[in-house]
Amino acid sequence: MRAAIAVVLLVVLALACTKQVKRVVAPSAAGVDRESAFIKAHMRDGGVYILGHWRVDPSGLYLVGDGTQLDASRVEVKRGWFTVPVADVALFESNVVQNSNSIIGMTLVTGASAALTVICLTHTKSCFGSCPTFYAPDGDRLVLQAEGFSDSVAPSLERRDIDALFRTRPRGRDLELRLTNEALETHVIKEANLLAVPAPPGGRVLATEQGTFWQARALAPPRACAAPEGDCLAAVRAVDGSERFSLADEHDLAARETIELAFPPRPGPLGIALGARQTLLSTYVLYQGLAFMGRSAGTWLAALETGGRQALAGRRSVVQALGGIEVLAKNATGDWIVVGEVNETGPLAEDVHLVPLPPGARAERIRLRMARGHWRLDLVALAGLGARVEPVRLTPQVRQARLSREFAPERTPATGFPMVTLPGDAYLLGYQLPQHPEGYELFLESRGYYLEWMRREWLADEDPLRAAQLVVDPAAALRRLAPDFKRHEAGMEEAFWRSRYAGR
Repeated sequence: MRAAIAVVLLVVLALACTKQVKRVVAPSAAGVDRESAFIKAHMRDGGVYILGHWRVDPSGLYLVGDGTQLDASRVEVKRGWFTVPVADVALFESNVVQNSNSIIGMTLVTGASAALTVICLTHTKSCFGSCPTFYAPDGDRLVLQAEGFSDSVAPSLERRDIDALFRTRPRGRDLELRLTNEALETHVIKEANLLAVPAPPGGRVLATEQGTFWQARALAPPRACAAPEGDCLAAVRAVDGSERFSLADEHDLAARETIELAFPPRPGPLGIALGARQTLLSTYVLYQGLAFMGRSAGTWLAALETGGRQALAGRRSVVQALGGIEVLAKNATGDWIVVGEVNETGPLAEDVHLVPLPPGARAERIRLRMARGHWRLDLVALAGLGARVEPVRLTPQVRQARLSREFAPERTPATGFPMVTLPGDAYLLGYQLPQHPEGYELFLESRGYYLEWMRREWLADEDPLRAAQLVVDPAAALRRLAPDFKRHEAGMEEAFWRSRYAGR
């Protein structure tokens, strides 16, 4: 049963990093405010302690308090005074936010936050969520170019993420990035390295989703682009913010559409460069899934941390149902085949990925297939591929830090990694590039995880059976969600960006 619950949680939470919730996740037992009337300690063996009049002992190793012990089936085992080893706890749950830099464990706090904006309160399925956001130079200004480890919504999902800083062209050896937390989330950032990759003269470097880097000669835009709505050529010719997107299907959120592209002939080897980001469709599905979990979200998140491989097996169910951007080409016999797929999670920052074309694939005509209303396309180009190259990894120095005043008490800025950030925190990271920096393409390599804050407004939608349907029958769940999403679709984008947490 616990593994099944964890599967539900994994699938729903792994959809995107765009999460804005009013149940807070902070890093530890020390991160729960002593004003909280209770604390729940979800144990790694599936049991739980519900304690009042509690405290963390001075060593930080034990949680002490008076209350009740339940087993994995939530049957009462014992009442009394307990000393609980923190190391055996998967997740702490309480109802007040506190500000601790400790990374002992992980805390889920239920209840309200003064940080909620009016936009979030009135558009509860459209609140801004970000993962760590990274601003990089584009000429003389810093612009949002990367969102880190978008799928890593719990410690057990920690992973490494690579994002192209496609609009950054080095002018000197000194380079700065701005790292921010602009959502009601807790970010645990283990690394934020810069990858400098040797570029060919007059060309670019492109990365695959698997993290391999290829030198590319000049990127050739398509000669024609035909989408269901008509000509889409102007939107996909360059990384310029003019994006091609569509609206979701009113009956099925997984319904597909196809875009046809034509390219001039070029000698191989070749690849397709795709610059894209997600719309808010996956954000909505994520938020609605969390709402269906409701008051049991803490239990399910704890199950995620203890579910092991069996729980992880169901993680991608809804993600696969929505799907990425499939790239299709004709093979030597003239049949259309899928040659690759791009599925970078996140609606904030566009990323550019390479899909290499296999030998024998014809590049003059390419198809892209994706869920309607799920992707924003900014670039589709044909790249002549050169050598595979390895990056130079550069670690940062923290040059400046600002903590949000609302969450600043008892906290001091981090001076290195790992660092824990709360809403409104911002850091300026400095890097020293190799000699002749103009000969390098830059990528951000981030590693870590982030934790959700939950919203009381979502509890009205609590429905564990519908949460389970997202895993058991994701296709049916996406059909069932379609009418409600269509009612909100038109206003979601504006509400999302207006609800960014800027700090106080």
